[in-house]
Amino acid sequence: MKPARDASSFPDQLFAEQVKLLYKNAPLAYSVTVINGAILIYVQSTYIQTPSLAAWYASLVLITVMRGLVIWRYARVQPGPDRARFWNLAYLIGAGLAGAVWGSAAVLLFPLNSIAHQVFVAFVLAGMAAGGISVLAPRMDACVAFLLPALVPLALRYLTLPTPLQTAMGIMTLIFLVGMLVSAWNFHLVIRNALSLRFDKQHLKEEIAERHRVEEDLFQEKDRLQTTLSSIGEGVALVDAESRIEFINPAAEQLCGWTCQQALHRPAGEVFESVDVENQRTTTALEDSLQAAEQIRKHSVLFCKAGKKHVVEELATPLYDRHSKPVGAVSVFRDVTEAQQKTEELTYAAGHDPLTGLPNRNLFKDRTQLAIARAQRRHESFAMLFLDLDRFKEVNDRMGHASGDALLLDVANRLSNCVREEDTIARLGGDEFVVLLEGPAHANLVKTVADKILDSLRRPYHLGTQSTHISVSIGASLYPDDGRDTESLLVHADTAMYRAKQQGRDQFAM
Repeated sequence: MKPARDASSFPDQLFAEQVKLLYKNAPLAYSVTVINGAILIYVQSTYIQTPSLAAWYASLVLITVMRGLVIWRYARVQPGPDRARFWNLAYLIGAGLAGAVWGSAAVLLFPLNSIAHQVFVAFVLAGMAAGGISVLAPRMDACVAFLLPALVPLALRYLTLPTPLQTAMGIMTLIFLVGMLVSAWNFHLVIRNALSLRFDKQHLKEEIAERHRVEEDLFQEKDRLQTTLSSIGEGVALVDAESRIEFINPAAEQLCGWTCQQALHRPAGEVFESVDVENQRTTTALEDSLQAAEQIRKHSVLFCKAGKKHVVEELATPLYDRHSKPVGAVSVFRDVTEAQQKTEELTYAAGHDPLTGLPNRNLFKDRTQLAIARAQRRHESFAMLFLDLDRFKEVNDRMGHASGDALLLDVANRLSNCVREEDTIARLGGDEFVVLLEGPAHANLVKTVADKILDSLRRPYHLGTQSTHISVSIGASLYPDDGRDTESLLVHADTAMYRAKQQGRDQFAM
């Protein structure tokens, strides 16, 4: 069943119907009022003087008659919603006066010398309060207008008496009053919701007809939209409020490996298996957008059902109904795998030597800058080795450029085996290499590494059917003793390398 509309959709009609219920239930309640009043004065006549009894009952009857006349007039006039507030006020005045008369019984009909008759007064007032709820509940203000003047005087009367029992009765009366107000409020809500539902049903037929028309329009619009989405090159996925697939276009089918029929009603995270740049399972922008209720853009990797992976740029947007309630989300997937590969290739080429794959001069300078920053933070040193192969040109000329390139590759591999993983080996060009030894570093460590490199590069090089020998001259610099920037360290290491050559090659100098 469709839920009832909020009462704010028809406030005047609802208010008028509540007032109508007050007047409809009143005649029986007024009859009970007169009868209960008569019983009360009869029981209390043993202890209360006749003039007080007569005055109290006359007031009760007079007010009841006046309220009856108001009911009669209301039935005659049959007022519309625009006059409902006037008639509600008239009823409230009558309810307040009736409550005040009943509350006065706690003073006028309350014998101080009979606990039993005091309890009887309390019993009658409690019964009138409880019975009044069923009549007055359509309007909460009517409940308050009757219950407060009817029960508060009784509570105060008990609280002014000296015995603990009477004090307890006063406290219990206040608790009872609160309970009655809570019960009245709950009863009022039930009536209010029932009335709201009735008003809502009055619009049901018209809304059903309108819905059929809208659904037909939506069907046509959906058909046009699906045709459009099926013809575009980017992947499109639509999920419901529970993140279950409602539609994917052919481009999205290629990305995830599911057909639209296979993916239908499956969780988005199952159809689009996504990982982040660190290869950790992650949610898609589609799921995030639905959760955060905002547009989300993400780069991630989608694993196709067939095993292929796609790097995608995903833009997801939440969808709302006319009441601004989230009903799903739509996501557009753009396959950027090829573009990213080209970017990575260009980035790699910009920082690496094309022959050996080692970092080039530009990347080496960047890493040196990072090493300088780390050393400054940690107050430590690091080292730089400048290497130049001895008589490489002779080998290159004698054996050919192909063999020279193979020799350089072998040198790069041997250097990698001589240093730690965190150290950096770079080829500056030709037969010049440089090694960045991460800190902390000292002269003895530098010499140990240099000796290891000298020994490794002395071993024979087998190039196809030929073999040859070369050596290397190494110069070193230490940060910060030999320089505090990249160029100073390179110049110092290069100068030291030339000293090593002058000393006969196959040497190390600092």
